[in-house]
Amino acid sequence: MRGLSRIAAGISLLVLVSVLSAGGCSDNKKKPDREEFVNPVVIHSRDGVIDEVFDVIFSEHEVNGRSFVSAAYNGTFVPPVLSVKRGDTIHLRVNNSIDQMTNMHYHGMNISPLSPSDDIFIMITPSSSFDYTVNIPEDHPEGMFYYHPHLYGLTEEQIMGGMSGGLLVEGVLEPFPQLEGIKRQIMYLKDVQIQNGEFPPPGGIDPSAPTNFTVNGQTNPVLRIRPGETQFWTLMNIGADLYYDLELEGHKFYEIERDGNRRSRTVEYEELLLPTSSRAGVLVQGGAPGVYTLRAKKFNTGPQGDNYGGATLLTMIVEGDPVLDPVELPIPEAEFPVVGNLCEMPVQRERDIVFSETADGDTFFINGKEFDPSRVDTVVEIGGLERWRVQNTSGELHVFHIHLTDFQVCEINGVPQPFVGSQDTINIPYEGQDPDFEGPGEAIIVIDFRNPIIEGKAVYHCHIGEHEDNGMMAVFQACLPGTCPPEE
Repeated sequence: MRGLSRIAAGISLLVLVSVLSAGGCSDNKKKPDREEFVNPVVIHSRDGVIDEVFDVIFSEHEVNGRSFVSAAYNGTFVPPVLSVKRGDTIHLRVNNSIDQMTNMHYHGMNISPLSPSDDIFIMITPSSSFDYTVNIPEDHPEGMFYYHPHLYGLTEEQIMGGMSGGLLVEGVLEPFPQLEGIKRQIMYLKDVQIQNGEFPPPGGIDPSAPTNFTVNGQTNPVLRIRPGETQFWTLMNIGADLYYDLELEGHKFYEIERDGNRRSRTVEYEELLLPTSSRAGVLVQGGAPGVYTLRAKKFNTGPQGDNYGGATLLTMIVEGDPVLDPVELPIPEAEFPVVGNLCEMPVQRERDIVFSETADGDTFFINGKEFDPSRVDTVVEIGGLERWRVQNTSGELHVFHIHLTDFQVCEINGVPQPFVGSQDTINIPYEGQDPDFEGPGEAIIVIDFRNPIIEGKAVYHCHIGEHEDNGMMAVFQACLPGTCPPEE
């Protein structure tokens, strides 16, 4: 096999044959004979620096007892979490040893888009390397971000093959002393399709096709928690195409972070929807002793979209001695640092952004145009806020994401949204999805363009890999007042 190398060490992906019923169980004797949940490897900065080398190579992986070959970082389907503090620097050399171009994007980070930082227009050709230097600002939001390739036309394939991993800016729990020392579980939610024993050929990925759901490359591992114990779970949808509609049997999600932004208050969910590229930091508290499942429910993205089955992602066993003084949940709003409500602030400009596609679903557009990296579609003057109405005229869901900055959701299909903080990804309803709302589905958001570090060119797009690779992306240029070119 071309470029084949085996993983010399790392998380075992072998899954034992025994199967546990997916239902909750109060009989603590019924325990699954299955591998234990394992967090990804975490690489911490030292003396303010991370200095790493990622070799992009074709390598053999095993998921749910099935082997396949795909491009991956350093030969692993589960690359490490890069953990930094505010003010740190990441030095990352990417060596490209595959027969495709690749590059690196630092998703959700509020950093410079200029080379050698988060410049997604860089193309690392086969048999060449690039040295990224990413400076983390002293005032950078704290939370979970991630890295992945952003090469137009190849993003879906390279991400599904395993090329995505976490990037943590430490400190999101610091305002809450009652959470000091709690166990942190980091969960990469990824799927991989294996067709006739092989990874799909170029252009062969179909989001509706049968797939293998994984958590950190594992298939339905066992995670253990004590009754009354509170754990901090970082749920990361860092796969290529799928939505994850999550349900933890018999338990709630208490969200305190979304997309690398601390919430303005605890947000409680019985069911947590993570569009592609969304990350949620949630508190989970063990209930009565027993066996429970974390499931991704079946999901339909609309009459013009995809329909895929669900899966049990992991099995949670509540066991052991109860915690005598459990953390009080939800965390009171008064304990959260104050966050400004962007929807109540004046904006310097309003825009309409329209997602659309052809009837056959093969070509995708923003404001009627396919992506062209040489064209600037939107010119943004740094220093203020902008209100964007993002519309979806198609018959399927789309996922809006913008690089370098964050936004606040003000309305969805005409319904004002509660103020809970900022994020970098949002689901856009399809036309006709809401029978009480006429016209295209829409979200009204306010985007923060005040940080001068974002000066340069970047993109906004649908973060479903298939849609992004087939045209649903646009270039914006952020410029300081008095330096902006005319908008095309």
